[in-house]
Amino acid sequence: MKKLSIILSIILSSCGGGGGGGTDSNEIQNNPPSINNSNFTYDVVENQTQAFSVNASDPDNDVIVYEINGGADENLFLVDSSGQVFFLTAPDFENPADQNQNNSYEVSVRVYDGELYSSSRIFTVNVTNDENDDADNSSPSCIDQSQNTLFCELVWEDINREFYIVNPNNLTPDSQVPLLISLHGGADYADANMQYTGFLDIINEKGFVAIFPQGTIAEGKGDTGWYAGGDCSGLEVCDLSFIEGLIDYSIESLNIDKNRVYVSGFSNGAFMVYTLACFLSDKIAAFAPVSGSMSPDDYQICNPQRPIPVIHIHGINDDSIPVQGSDYVTPLQDVSSYLSSINNCAQNSVVDGEDTNEDGYAWYSEISSDCNDNVTVNFTYLENFGHNWPSTESSKGGGADIDGASFIWEFLFNYDINGSTN
Repeated sequence: MKKLSIILSIILSSCGGGGGGGTDSNEIQNNPPSINNSNFTYDVVENQTQAFSVNASDPDNDVIVYEINGGADENLFLVDSSGQVFFLTAPDFENPADQNQNNSYEVSVRVYDGELYSSSRIFTVNVTNDENDDADNSSPSCIDQSQNTLFCELVWEDINREFYIVNPNNLTPDSQVPLLISLHGGADYADANMQYTGFLDIINEKGFVAIFPQGTIAEGKGDTGWYAGGDCSGLEVCDLSFIEGLIDYSIESLNIDKNRVYVSGFSNGAFMVYTLACFLSDKIAAFAPVSGSMSPDDYQICNPQRPIPVIHIHGINDDSIPVQGSDYVTPLQDVSSYLSSINNCAQNSVVDGEDTNEDGYAWYSEISSDCNDNVTVNFTYLENFGHNWPSTESSKGGGADIDGASFIWEFLFNYDINGSTN
């Protein structure tokens, strides 16, 4: 009887326990995640970056990853790990950036559980006007400082802001001229920046308008400066929107060529230049930071909307903003490599400069070229030079083998908003 029981057991086992089918009971079928939003159209007031939230789940409780995968305006958005979708740059109702330029932005999102994707869903974000913004961002009040220089004041987002406008001698009402915005360093002032940069010395010869904005003395800083790093989320002062407002005002009121807007900055102003490169590349043609770097915050999330030409000048002996970086300074080699990568540059070269001041030290430029839109990334390093604006004139600090203003302008003017003009 015992022998018969064993035989029956073997037969039942070979038949799958009598159930048939032959499927391995340990094999678990994976089910795709899903997007569960009931609404796919959202209204967002201008000047804020948060757009909407994606509500998604996975039936197997797998960890899911959110992904932007299309839509007419996909390059204007990012999505974080919790499904929050943000504008890369806060939308401006008066200057829509969506493909149709009607303040209706489209973006497609899907989720992934490691094996399977959900269906893609198209979301529409309609940007609405902030009437308080219209009232706040009124035209500035300007007075003559000298023959070609205006001192202007403006209430921007409930803060009194100041800036100088300097016009070239040959400016006419019908002129369409380039604009250069120059940003001072920390604990510094716009009127001083006008003098030590040397831009005033070349403004008539080169024929551009220059604006020198003044940073705020805000509680979080305790001194004059710029709130660089990020898209203004959580910042005490939004200098990003202030400078964008100056650009818009200049194009509307100063006959500026909107395709030839440039920005330069020293030290803390250079950090602000990189913030503008990350978040305002649709309005600024080329960038010239000096003796600064990209903040770690910007380095993590920077996403220009187009290839961006950059010329960066830095003293090798800069102890304030060291070339090798620090906790608050991204190493310059990392910044240079990042810019070369996003611009899809194919060639790297080094150009050696001359020791024009005969101090036994010279300079060199590390250049990335053959990039998209024929832009170039140029990191110029000055040997035996510290945390100063580069100038060959003793009255402007001196000690450099190059004149910063001329060196920068010769680079910037090769580009407009569409890339190289050569």
